Amino acid sequence: MTSPEFDKDQKRNSLENAIWNDPALLEALTKVAEKVPSEEAADIRSSVPQSGWKWFAVAAATLLLSFSSWWFSNADKLKNEVVVSTAQHFDASGPKDINLSDGTLVNLNRHAKLQFKESGAQRMATLSEGEAYFEVKRDENRPFTVFTGNATVQVLGTAFNIDKTLVGTQVDVFHGKVSVSTQQGNKRVELTKGMRAFVTLNDIEVTAFAASQPDWQMGWLELDEVSIQDAIFQLNRYSDIPVVLTRVDPSIRVSGRFKANDVLGTAQLIAELHQLNVRKFPDSIALEPR
Repeated sequence: MTSPEFDKDQKRNSLENAIWNDPALLEALTKVAEKVPSEEAADIRSSVPQSGWKWFAVAAATLLLSFSSWWFSNADKLKNEVVVSTAQHFDASGPKDINLSDGTLVNLNRHAKLQFKESGAQRMATLSEGEAYFEVKRDENRPFTVFTGNATVQVLGTAFNIDKTLVGTQVDVFHGKVSVSTQQGNKRVELTKGMRAFVTLNDIEVTAFAASQPDWQMGWLELDEVSIQDAIFQLNRYSDIPVVLTRVDPSIRVSGRFKANDVLGTAQLIAELHQLNVRKFPDSIALEPR
């Protein structure tokens, strides 16, 4: 006859073996161990016994210490990747100077709309409407990216102007270096001071310009062979009442330097250059064929 103590040991050993031979438990421990560095994972796997309650305690303690070490060494990185500051939203009825939360300075033109958010790993802005001049706070570890819908602009710290027009996005660089790519990323260029890129859905055209100050900040609207629809679209940024086209040939191209604060005068000058009439109503300004 066996003693009660012997029977108790036998039952305990059988239970231990059943636990450690359970495939689900071993698989769970292995998966968790794979998430920590390989040298620590090896220690964890070697601690998994075939039997014995003392080995369970050793394995559990090893796993806990290894995971804790991995967590504390990666906590800052995980925090930076997950935690995002409150997004900032700006809607300018008139010219407006703003300070973003990362220290970047932005000058918004009339009727521009900008959203901005940052995390520990990146800074992202969206210019959904209008025009803006950026003086980006330099941060080697966090690129500053601007999305416009058909273009992506990325910098570390520089000064540039973005104009979201009717058919594309124009980027002018005044200082430093800027990377510009199409929405699909199939084309990408790097711009430096005095370079201008006009980005459409699938193409980028690069030209040169005199890099001193954005035209709109000096009160000018400069147009270079744009469609008349795009010309009126940009002119409407400065108008309190809409400027509209009535039965006007859409193939007309407009070039010139116009006073942005003289909307009626600019409309009349465009009309004169292209044999159109201008009619002013209480609620609109209309250009139409003669």
